[in-house]
Amino acid sequence: MTLKVYIAQTPLILETPKGTQYRVEAGEAVELTPEQYSQVAAHVTAEAAPPDAAAMVPAPEPEADPEPAPAAAKPGNKSAAKG
Repeated sequence: MTLKVYIAQTPLILETPKGTQYRVEAGEAVELTPEQYSQVAAHVTAEAAPPDAAAMVPAPEPEADPEPAPAAAKPGNKSAAKG
């Protein structure tokens, strides 16, 4: 039995294989069997990526190195104390 993840567009009442009913609210992710999907296809949309896939994508690297911070004046340096 293959399960796929979908997003409910409307509240749904689904049934487990054991016959227990449960509610899925609009906007919630739900795993559906092909049989369940055929019954509620008009009320769900396919999820863009599995929940764990987003965690596996590395953060983008910065395009350029950040600017170096200006050097701080050293204590006792009289040229930096001009004013």
